[in-house]
Amino acid sequence: MAMNKFGPVVAWLACAAPAVAAPPSRAVAPQQEREVWITIGTDALQPVRSSFQREGVALPAPTFQTEGVAVMRLSESQVLRLGQSVHEELNRCAGFIAHDSEAEAIAAAKADAAPAQNLATPTYSINNAPSVNALLAEVRELNIRNTINSLSTNWTNRYYNAQTGQDAAVWLRGQWADLAKDRPDISVAFFKHFSWKQQSVIATIQGTTHPSEIVVLGGHLDSINQSSPSAGVAPGADDDASGVSCLTEILRVAIAKGYRPARTVKFMAYAGEEVGLYGSAAIANSHKNEAANVVGVLQLDMTNYKGSAYDFGITMDRTSPALNTHVINLITTYLPTLTYTQFNCGYGCSDHASWTSAGFPASMPFEATINTDNKKIHTPEDTLTYMGGTADHSVKFAKLGAAFMAEVAKGASEGNVPPRVGPALNNTATLDATYKVPRCAEEGLSCDSGALLNGRANLGPEVTRPNTLKGACPDGTSGIFHHDESIDRIKVGTPDGTEMVAGKAVKVDVTVFTYSTADDRLDLYSAANADSPTWTFIGTLAPTSAGTSTLSTTYTLPAGGRQALRARFRYGGAAGACGTGTYDDHDDLVFAVGAAATP
Repeated sequence: MAMNKFGPVVAWLACAAPAVAAPPSRAVAPQQEREVWITIGTDALQPVRSSFQREGVALPAPTFQTEGVAVMRLSESQVLRLGQSVHEELNRCAGFIAHDSEAEAIAAAKADAAPAQNLATPTYSINNAPSVNALLAEVRELNIRNTINSLSTNWTNRYYNAQTGQDAAVWLRGQWADLAKDRPDISVAFFKHFSWKQQSVIATIQGTTHPSEIVVLGGHLDSINQSSPSAGVAPGADDDASGVSCLTEILRVAIAKGYRPARTVKFMAYAGEEVGLYGSAAIANSHKNEAANVVGVLQLDMTNYKGSAYDFGITMDRTSPALNTHVINLITTYLPTLTYTQFNCGYGCSDHASWTSAGFPASMPFEATINTDNKKIHTPEDTLTYMGGTADHSVKFAKLGAAFMAEVAKGASEGNVPPRVGPALNNTATLDATYKVPRCAEEGLSCDSGALLNGRANLGPEVTRPNTLKGACPDGTSGIFHHDESIDRIKVGTPDGTEMVAGKAVKVDVTVFTYSTADDRLDLYSAANADSPTWTFIGTLAPTSAGTSTLSTTYTLPAGGRQALRARFRYGGAAGACGTGTYDDHDDLVFAVGAAATP
């Protein structure tokens, strides 16, 4: 997670201790301290003020304050002290952002109070269980451990403005490119930064059907020793070799399982997070300036130190509530034995803040909470050995990240059918030329035949009669339209407004025209496979009034991606999926059903 340095428009997200300079060899004229405008979370003001007072220093009063953010002007030495105070008093790596002017700082404070989304975010759904389960089964702890070990031992540090930082970027680009060498739909490249040495690394899997919609999984590549930033030993095994190693494993798993996303997926290893979110800010703002449609961002920053009784800490501030809910749903669906809590990270604490500031939905699951995080970060002791020598905790985040990728970007792994990409809908059926019945091809909340079934045989406006699968069960032709028996409409959907997936209870509503309450009966059947239907009896319903009415019942959806319902409305006779009565009306409805989400 982040600390900071002096400079214009720098996010001060510091667990920094003030640098101690060697005494000069000769007298030099004192330089006037530069002053910096900052924005800071108001929750930090009083603890920091008390810390300053104990040092005999007065913290300036805010010049502007709104909705939890204050604007202040500090000298550079006060800014150093502020970073240390936030860490000591609030036990967190977060707190303030520096700006070039008071006007810019005020604008940032106002924007934080009411951040605007660039584009409408999607309705997140869980309907890709076969592919998610395939990906999760492929995750390997040893791979994550080996990548953490390489990143944390191959270089003295991965400081953003040191050659070692760029050497780490070159190495990572090579690793990702080697994984993707047999996939022409995957590219690996640097995102160029011209003001410092380290480059960000981005691997892109092109989307198959929705390539203009982008899903981002990120972590930061740089590390820092807060006492000696450019030259000090900074393994950064947890902060954030662990996150980048999770990204690497997710990418490997996606390739190994032949996963091809519907939306474009970008894996990002950011430069310069520790000095103020430099890399992620540049990338997020680039996407904003290009009007890119980023539909979801997952930040993995520190994943391998289990300091809390919980497996995940969900960052609630400066993140997307809708995406946070989706991440929690992914945990409870695909990792049900794991636990989570929710916490506030403070006024910007990692690269997700860059995406939120740019107007995109972002979420950050964390290894612990701010009060229980790894106390060895930004020191030479942030090593794999300190975390027990394994990547066991990171495995949970790699699996969560893989589930996030497959459920936000959709698409499918090899051998599986891609699910619906857009939001779940109440679908209206259209006539299908192959099945010769009304069909809802997309998964959704419900499927409604509308007016396509209205009538019977050659009686009434019914289209493509008899409306049974491939015309296999004809209707009786006796009587008069809406004087004698007919089925006019079939609707199936979940009573609770959730998606129709295997194992869910659904309600069936059948609108009929009744001639005789004493003799008319409605038989209902289901088939798990519309392509080769075996009809399972649901039940028989009796109308209670003549004329038009709706009869309803419920049943549980079996497993099967393309299912069918059959309604038979008969005058007398016995129950059966296909009868021969001269007043019988048979109608089928084909609809898509999602796979059950199983861990």
